[in-house]
Amino acid sequence: MKTYNGNKNQERRKKRVFIPMIYFVLELTLAWIVLSIINISFDIHYWASWSYGAWFGIFIYRAYKTYFIYKRVIKTSR
Repeated sequence: MKTYNGNKNQERRKKRVFIPMIYFVLELTLAWIVLSIINISFDIHYWASWSYGAWFGIFIYRAYKTYFIYKRVIKTSR
């Protein structure tokens, strides 16, 4: 899509729908790998109790970030 800014035409970036979700999944996978290495077990059932809180906190933070990315995409597409 082209837009005119007064001096010249510029290309506007296309709105991405699936890319933020891919980043969300990759960030959670990275957090799982890091927590698994710290706990010396890739099985979530054998993690220490503090790891569940860390995992939940990371999930909430990343979901919050992804929510606002989608909110911005919807707002600017109108």
